[in-house]
Amino acid sequence: MKTQGMEILFELAGQSTAPLLAKATRTGDRYRWQVPEQDLYGAIEQLRAAGAKILSVSQVRATLEEFFMNLVEADRAQAAAVEVSEK
Repeated sequence: MKTQGMEILFELAGQSTAPLLAKATRTGDRYRWQVPEQDLYGAIEQLRAAGAKILSVSQVRATLEEFFMNLVEADRAQAAAVEVSEK
């Protein structure tokens, strides 16, 4: 399955970096920030500069349901193309 991006889990103690936190989702004392894979190192540098404690970095992948729906849509698109070309 194709990676949809990267998720960074981090903590930021006592510092307000509003632009950075506007990009993240807060869960208790922790924040989650999803970035495209090519922006990962830049995002980590921003977090380090803000004094954040990075807890984990993980790949975000499609759920099984999303993967299945993508296959169904691709199949429908292919079937429609075949119908048009046969007429």
